[in-house]
Amino acid sequence: MFSLHCLRIFILIKASSLPWINASDQTFALCDGQRGFIRCENGTKIRIVSANYGRTDDQVCPGGDTSTRTCRSKSSETKILCVNNAGLDVGVSYDEVREVFNPFGKVDEIIMLPKKPYAFVCYQDLDSAERAMNQLNGTSLPETSSRKQSATLYIFFVSKVPVGLSPSPDLPPGLVVRTDFVTEEEERAFLSAVDWGSSPGERSELKHRQVKHFGFEFKYGINDVDADDPLPQGIPPVCSNFLQRALATGHVTHDPDQLTVNQYQPGQGIPSHIDTGPAFEDGIMSLSLGSQVLMDFHHPDCRQLSVLLPPRSLLIMTGESRYVWSHGITPRKSDIVPSAEGNLNVVLRGVRTSFTFRKIIHPAERKRREAQQGSENRPTIPVSSSEAEKLETHHVHQVYEEIASHFSGTRHSPWPRISEFLLKQPPGSLMADIGCGNGKYLGINKSLYQIGSDRSFKLTEICRERGIQAFVADVLSVPLRSESFDVCICIAVIHHLSTEERRIHAISELVRVLRPGGQALVYVWAMEQEINKVKSKYLKEKEFDGSPSVRDNSNSHGNGCKQTGEDSKQQHISDDSCDISSNSKHQECDVVKSDNSCQWTERQTTEICNENSHGIQQSSDSKMKTQTHFGDNKQLDSSNLPNKSSEQYGKQHKELVVHKNRTNFQQQDLLVPWQLKGGARSEAGGGEQVFHRFYHVFQRGELERLCGHVTGCQVVNGYHDQGNWAVILQKM
Repeated sequence: MFSLHCLRIFILIKASSLPWINASDQTFALCDGQRGFIRCENGTKIRIVSANYGRTDDQVCPGGDTSTRTCRSKSSETKILCVNNAGLDVGVSYDEVREVFNPFGKVDEIIMLPKKPYAFVCYQDLDSAERAMNQLNGTSLPETSSRKQSATLYIFFVSKVPVGLSPSPDLPPGLVVRTDFVTEEEERAFLSAVDWGSSPGERSELKHRQVKHFGFEFKYGINDVDADDPLPQGIPPVCSNFLQRALATGHVTHDPDQLTVNQYQPGQGIPSHIDTGPAFEDGIMSLSLGSQVLMDFHHPDCRQLSVLLPPRSLLIMTGESRYVWSHGITPRKSDIVPSAEGNLNVVLRGVRTSFTFRKIIHPAERKRREAQQGSENRPTIPVSSSEAEKLETHHVHQVYEEIASHFSGTRHSPWPRISEFLLKQPPGSLMADIGCGNGKYLGINKSLYQIGSDRSFKLTEICRERGIQAFVADVLSVPLRSESFDVCICIAVIHHLSTEERRIHAISELVRVLRPGGQALVYVWAMEQEINKVKSKYLKEKEFDGSPSVRDNSNSHGNGCKQTGEDSKQQHISDDSCDISSNSKHQECDVVKSDNSCQWTERQTTEICNENSHGIQQSSDSKMKTQTHFGDNKQLDSSNLPNKSSEQYGKQHKELVVHKNRTNFQQQDLLVPWQLKGGARSEAGGGEQVFHRFYHVFQRGELERLCGHVTGCQVVNGYHDQGNWAVILQKM
């Protein structure tokens, strides 16, 4: 009889797939968490040792050579070690790594990256790194109270490190770096000109650094300057000669009138941010003094570049690098930089002082520009399918790709009536969550077989990270077999569709995938935020940590982040909702969900830079077309479609207004702001990045009326739940 305990599984991993590993040192396996083996690049023998059985796999190692060899040339050795299985993702702590590697020499830095299974250990000299490699490679860290298994270390010298740990060869478009722009004598003069002990109105001690302002104070509470409240001390005279030379480069055309001086101790940094767009002109100059630093630049499409700023260098941000790429400094005590010979060196950070020069935009000029941009860029209610696709691409899909992580962090408490609906389903039922977001409702009833879909790639990635089965799909074309699911939910999705035809089509897709007798629960945001003189939670809540606008639907769907007191209260609000017959009214619920995807184009980047702001983001025309349905899709009855000349479409190209949060809706089609707000962005000095999402808020009875245009289904219940209308549909 075959014995399962004899079965050994060896996971083969080629180390060259990790680009920062030297080619002459390669590991090809982790043997089920045991000692593993090492193969030389030019060697023919591989050793696999099983700690359980102490044997060598002869098929992998012909001839039974059980000696482990590490073949490397002396030139391949560096002072930096990549230590696999010593990362945060494995559950290893910084203190554990430090305790193990300190005995072999002076450790300059230990770098542990979020969600990575490896760490980098940077020694002061090559001999220490070699001793650690020889003594520790293949050894194990014992299990701890927080990590219930041992961790076997596989160590390599590295000649490259991941992006973000060393300088990138490229710069973001519009970024200029001039090295040695000032002399050492000028550097000393600049530093001595700053009196850190002067009036508190001009200086402040932030969490990550000391800050002092000249000309105008940047007020972090509002992420802006007050042009009507200048500081008594303007830009110091010591800067005059420097500014003349900087302006002579031709990259900046405005004379600066505001200066912010930041001083960073080793280990301090600044969160990633974009300097407030409407507050300052294009062209921001920053002079680095005292120490080098790596500044990280992030593009919304997830590209990342790290730029080395040596002491006395001048950084100039213009155009795309100013308005599109966010920038920040990772808090570390050292940087990994290449030497003249091409080797990597660990350079300790010293005290770094930056002088950042800006030109403020006065309120009257801001208003003039905003009025001009508003008349040119304000979207209108679509009157055609192509216009609807474009609007939803710009103001739904792209926005949710941008805010996915923050959005997911506001979605944690399941809504009681939605949970109640799911818990009533028979065990073994097939359930689809169309527009699942971060998968909050996938797992409420663990006796169901369930799968989710969302238009947002990033939200489905969050589902994957949480172990939830989800795929990317549009609610207008769900790639699921017809009549195959027992139950379907679609929470806070359909209100993002900008025409009535598209909203009806989405409902028809939900009905299509249901088997006869199956039920679908649909939630949409309600225009009526007050029922029977009871205000919805959306109107009641004055503030929300992260974004005041988040709560337009933020009480609903989302993620597994820390639950706030407000959200915990929501678990008990079902008494505030009211059932309504299928022929009448509904009730309310705050929810937000997404249909998403994001592609950044050259046109989009240009438009943002031209806006001189990073607020509402525009992009090129949508290329997304509604696809043919999978399976034998039953199309909607076109004879029942509403007349496009209805009041909703009576005004051709009516402008969409931006809704004021925490107030009653003034019209059904509108843009709702989402502000990326919080300590990180605020302290960074970047403005609150504002994105505008399209919503069609539903009037009483409207959702049932749309369901009536879909053949083969009936509304069995309708209600209003905390600011949302909901219906339960049954397929006939």
